[in-house]
Amino acid sequence: LDDLMGAVGWILGVGQPRTFLVQTLDRAELRPTGGFTGQFGELSLNGARMAPFKLQNVGLFEDPVSGTSIVEGNSAPSTYRSWWPVANWGLRDSNLSADFPTSAQIAIKQYKTEFKHQVDGLMVFSPFLVSRVLAATGPLYIPEYKVTVTSLNLESLLHYYQLDNVGIRKEEIVEHVYNADIARKLFTSRVLTDLENTVRHASISVLIGIGHEMLHALKTRDLQVYVTNPQIEGLLMQYGAAATIDRSTTHDGLFVVQANVSANKASQYVQTILHDTVSLDAKGGATHMLQMRLVYHQVGQVYGPDTYHDYVRFYVPPSSQFLWGNGFEQIGHPLCGASAGLAACSTYDPYGDGDLMCPAGQSDPYVETPQLNDPYANLNHPLNNEGPPTNMTSDEVQRAMYAGWVIVPKNCTLTVSLSWYVPPMGNAPYSLLVQRQSGTYPLVDVTILPAPGACGTLHTTGKHFDAVLERDATYSIQGNNVEQGGSSGCYVQPGI
Repeated sequence: LDDLMGAVGWILGVGQPRTFLVQTLDRAELRPTGGFTGQFGELSLNGARMAPFKLQNVGLFEDPVSGTSIVEGNSAPSTYRSWWPVANWGLRDSNLSADFPTSAQIAIKQYKTEFKHQVDGLMVFSPFLVSRVLAATGPLYIPEYKVTVTSLNLESLLHYYQLDNVGIRKEEIVEHVYNADIARKLFTSRVLTDLENTVRHASISVLIGIGHEMLHALKTRDLQVYVTNPQIEGLLMQYGAAATIDRSTTHDGLFVVQANVSANKASQYVQTILHDTVSLDAKGGATHMLQMRLVYHQVGQVYGPDTYHDYVRFYVPPSSQFLWGNGFEQIGHPLCGASAGLAACSTYDPYGDGDLMCPAGQSDPYVETPQLNDPYANLNHPLNNEGPPTNMTSDEVQRAMYAGWVIVPKNCTLTVSLSWYVPPMGNAPYSLLVQRQSGTYPLVDVTILPAPGACGTLHTTGKHFDAVLERDATYSIQGNNVEQGGSSGCYVQPGI
């Protein structure tokens, strides 16, 4: 209890003022920690009193309409440089790791470089958290805009005023700021300011409800906090609230991390489905046969190119042995694309194996986000061939990694297949920890089966799990009685 009280006092600036960098996450443009970090502000606390807080558009500094960017010529940190595709890397793209303490340290260092301020930590939050707060406080009426913000329309309103020219023009008129780049995020700032005022004057019962939502959000990564005080950061880790990558070598693990670098807001229309079949041998080794499906159903504005270009990293235990994989984009090896001057792609199944299924005439990528050394910059792109992961050099300690680009044209469905073997980890019964990336709610289907002949040895006939992943989840099998010496209880082994 003393440790917790001391931690709260440190964060509230008791004895010494504290300043925390705060960033918003836009999950419609999915990034490793949960979304694109387009806005930032400093939260200052002194003796439990909070100074006025406001958010700023980071694009005004890193991507100005006129003048020189403060990150002109910057490259991403060397660990991620082999795949990071966009020039002039800076604070808004600093959340390169799904391990939040790692990304936070990168962001804090970059913030000091760009803005010359040293902060005591980083806090990021997703629209899911704001929606939960709105659900507790009730709808928020913004009189200047004559609009009511609810937990259901929050995201669509934020995108409308940030990205739609009609919405931006309304902001210019309401705010008397006749510069679209400055005006486009003023509605967002007004919503958060008004919500802050509502919370300040809320009843005790509402505040208790919001407190419960905050604690829940720390577990689901919809609120992520890192502090430079190692004792307090240790407490966050102790209580499972530090949003770290699991690096344990005592159980199996899987963490799928996506980064939408398409310069669009298409992630909200892409459903991720993970189907993992785990076959256990008699010694407890696990062979994974994983399918990841990205189902892109564009039912609204994406405010950018239609094609979804996603860098996907699969993190698994360090002892894992890669077996095979397919569905990753093989950049530099074009397959088809009439709009790019090549042969037309097949009408529905351009790869010919069912991995990419599209409506008639929609398999061409067309214009994609320009990337470093891109020969098709600002031109129509071909559809490249598919193949195995293109990067197997892990960027996280105590994790193996299989990674590469995947491409999903508008309204298509892509299947990525991957298989690897995890040697016995010395613990029984078998358990698999699947971690959730902030900003996502993937459908997870896990089947754990003993290999033929191993039912008796492992004392199990297997188990099946099927759910929406709302937070990290452990899937385990407990040994049970099966007929002695045989595999009579075994399932027929499936294939992909």
